[in-house]
This record gives sequence, C-alpha cells and structure tokens, in this order.
Amino acid sequence: MILDFVRRVGESFSPEAYLMLTRIEGSLWTLADFVIVFYLLKIADLLRVYVGRRRHRLSYFVLVATVPFALILPVAPSGAAFFRLELMVTIPHFLLILYVCLGDIQIAAKAFHLRQARGDI
Repeated sequence: MILDFVRRVGESFSPEAYLMLTRIEGSLWTLADFVIVFYLLKIADLLRVYVGRRRHRLSYFVLVATVPFALILPVAPSGAAFFRLELMVTIPHFLLILYVCLGDIQIAAKAFHLRQARGDI
C-alpha cells in the first residue's frame, strides 16, 4: 500500500521537476555542509589556540575553494552536471571533517587535560 503510494507520487514528477527539486535540495544541503565544516574548523581553532598550536589555514582555503562550485549548483544544466558539481563540493567537505576530527583529536584531549589541570572543569 505505501509502496504503491510512493510509486504514484514518483510517477507524477517530470524529469524537469525532479531536476529542479534536486537542485533546491542539493543547494540547501551544500549550504548546511559549508556551515557545519566552517564551525567545526572554528571549534578546532579554539582548541588549537588553547594548547598553543597554529590555527587551520589550508583547511579554510579548501573550504572556500568549494564555493564557486556550490554557486553553480542551482543552475546546473543537467542531472549529470549537477552530480559532478555536488561531488566537487561534498568530497572536500567530508575530507575536511575527517581530517579535523582525526588530526585534532590529540589536541582536543590535550585541551581537555589542560582545562582539567587548571580546575576549569
């Protein structure tokens, strides 16, 4: 019953309508990815400064380098072009998340230890 409903809804979309909705959804998810990665870098920078390490620089450059591709997403000429552009944006974002989480885990532990030693926690 639910499967039939989903099929009927899916069959009512034209390829153009589907591509338009995909552009909207992809653009919103890309914006969310950008914001999440930006604030993750900001948090990592706070931890790095707290323990006396340099802030991220290259990571911000990689994040900003994805912006032109994200701006083209809403006007991608085809589904294949949209998919390629989306990959050019999301792969660097997810690699940055992985890099920051794995690369700064010891810095986060050190910051936590310093705060605990100072009695801030």
